[in-house]
Amino acid sequence: MTLPKVVDPSTPKDVLEGNYLWGGVLHDHFGHFLVETLGRIWGYGEIPGKIDGVLFLRKRPDASSDGKAVRWHTAENPFLSRFQEQIFTHLGIKAPIGIVSAPTAVTKLWVPGQGFGMSRMTTGTPKFRAFIKEKFARNISPEGPERLYISRSAFGARRGGIIGETIVEEQLKKSGYTIFHPQQEDVETQIARYKAAREIVAPDGSALHLLAMIARPDQKIAMIKRRSSSAAGGIENHLASFSGTRPLVIDAIGENWIRSDRKRVDRFSLATLDLPALGKQLADAGMATNKGWKETSEASQRRFLKDLEQSSKFTFRPQSQRAPDALPKGIVASCHGIQVPKSFAVGQKWLVRKINNGRYEKEEIAGALHLVKSMDRVLECGAGIGIVGTTIAHNCKPQKMLSFEANPNLIPVIEATYKHNKVDHIISVTNGALLSGNDVPESVTFNVSKRFAFSSLDTPKRELSEQITVPAYDYAAVKADFAPTVLLMDIEGGELDFLEGADLSGINVVVIEFHPDVYGMDGMSRCKQLLRQAGLDPVPRKSSKFVWAAQRDN
Repeated sequence: MTLPKVVDPSTPKDVLEGNYLWGGVLHDHFGHFLVETLGRIWGYGEIPGKIDGVLFLRKRPDASSDGKAVRWHTAENPFLSRFQEQIFTHLGIKAPIGIVSAPTAVTKLWVPGQGFGMSRMTTGTPKFRAFIKEKFARNISPEGPERLYISRSAFGARRGGIIGETIVEEQLKKSGYTIFHPQQEDVETQIARYKAAREIVAPDGSALHLLAMIARPDQKIAMIKRRSSSAAGGIENHLASFSGTRPLVIDAIGENWIRSDRKRVDRFSLATLDLPALGKQLADAGMATNKGWKETSEASQRRFLKDLEQSSKFTFRPQSQRAPDALPKGIVASCHGIQVPKSFAVGQKWLVRKINNGRYEKEEIAGALHLVKSMDRVLECGAGIGIVGTTIAHNCKPQKMLSFEANPNLIPVIEATYKHNKVDHIISVTNGALLSGNDVPESVTFNVSKRFAFSSLDTPKRELSEQITVPAYDYAAVKADFAPTVLLMDIEGGELDFLEGADLSGINVVVIEFHPDVYGMDGMSRCKQLLRQAGLDPVPRKSSKFVWAAQRDN
């Protein structure tokens, strides 16, 4: 992992003249955008005079800032997603939206108090509620059915949900409900449907935060809990405080199912429901018929769960089944469905915790899991301790994977991890440095550090243990022989030289970590430029300032 460079706030990179509003943190997640990003936007209606811009920080570093102090959202250089842009528009925000990524001086910056947010703040302050009521979506007319079920079934298991939700949908159709998948529609359509509906049923989730912004006291709203957590309470309070009427909250959870890479019930969990109990509560509220709500058989639940597991690349365990108190003998950590054998390289407690929490090379793994497909051939430069490669081989099951690792001490560690997780028929590792360009030598000097992550071709500034000679391999020859479609790269600063000389034709996906501490911000910008010139652009929400999951636009 590369930590961001510490900057001196006393030397601003840019100065903004004018009148600006501080917006806070810009979240890309739909629900967190509504609940957290909009928390200070009420100040837009309070500031006297023209507002020259609304400034935010990103939750994660901006993948495309390229060193600019402030990046403004424009038609030519956009960074807001479609839903973000639409929501700002329907709030009446006409000032430019900017992302600050470097110390910036502002002549006048208005900082409103937080009027809305998580936990106790989901009720919103009176000023925030008044701003939303007065400004939000005033020009969108109701359009749609009177009975609406807001479904999560199209998500599969990617974002948590209800096992067998299609049964709930079929039952509600019998009571005249239209099944609605909000993520498939624009914000205007979602709001029009919510305004038109007289009765709404939905699992707890982000869609209900948008509903709460425009809900009326005459609407009947039932929220079905899909996980045993406090999150539903926040949604309930949001609906009640903004609409004036508390929703019906139905807890018919029979069992929570925890995803294999998580430790407890959370937003990624699944739930089985007591369907007769669900039907009775809806019927008692006059929102559905009580007929036909039959208990789902164990065989049907297993079938639904199997389908969800196959689509998500994860497995799930029931909450009632305790997680193992201890890993198998010789295993020190687990993550993403794989196990990590004990070795000298995985001895530090902080590293074990990081692996178990799913935070080890989190961004690279998330990007690769999102982009690598079963027909791919994956070339990995910098295998490390083998966790990234093993995770991709285990979960994505590509045709073949070939890894290179220059540190000879790590080869037995990597091979043991492959073998233990039974992916050694998919992935293999070669000891050596993979180099691009003309006249690749037979060997190069490699700097081995006490901590494996600091080892590199460049002379490290800390913890240098020894310099050794390792074999060098010609990327062009390997590419011609192996025919990779995916390139994974984490080589501690060697990526700039590699990209300068590499032919990326035929490579459809690149997941790469940048190391500006080695070659500076200009070097990182050059890496990104080379990738773009090769037709590889960062995938939104899977890329950050220091890690790109880039894909060719076919």
